[in-house]
Amino acid sequence: MAMPHAKGQSGFSLIELVVASAIGLVALSVVGSVYVKGQQFASSRSQQLMLVQDMNDTLRMLKHDIQRAGYQVGANSSFVISGATKTIHLSQLSGGVATCLSYGYADGTEQHYRSYYLSGDMLRVFSTKSSVMDTSGACTHGHAALDDRQLKVTHFSVEESQLSGPSVASQFLTINLAVATRDDTLSAARSTQVKIRNWN
Repeated sequence: MAMPHAKGQSGFSLIELVVASAIGLVALSVVGSVYVKGQQFASSRSQQLMLVQDMNDTLRMLKHDIQRAGYQVGANSSFVISGATKTIHLSQLSGGVATCLSYGYADGTEQHYRSYYLSGDMLRVFSTKSSVMDTSGACTHGHAALDDRQLKVTHFSVEESQLSGPSVASQFLTINLAVATRDDTLSAARSTQVKIRNWN
């Protein structure tokens, strides 16, 4: 006995299948594009945060570190590195600003020496207590203060002014730092100001 044919049932035509596939591909490409752009934005944002965080950490470390400049236990005068006339010695001067600062302090047991300086596109920091630093060798032998594989320093300068009081004059420093990624896609700049203590 023959089975009756169902009325009104038929498969998809080739045209319907092509249209449905095209719509699906368009939807997939839109979703894929949004996902890729989201990933790129997240990566860029992560790099920007890393750049700003590293720069801020470096400036914070520098600012807190130089608060000790000139300290000398049990002395009635500030500790000044050999060849310098001020607590913070500025060198590599160009156009009224410096690209190297150096200083020392004595904690009663050891003498500590520090310098921060621009070398090419890197900010370097040098720290020692095993040898005496003088002004002629202050801006050498340092290591990178920032991750130099990913970041480069596009500007570092130190500007000095004097703060005078009734009996003493203090150094007042403005430190400027600008950093960019190696591919120049991101950059940031910051500055900080430090009043150098009078230890004497």
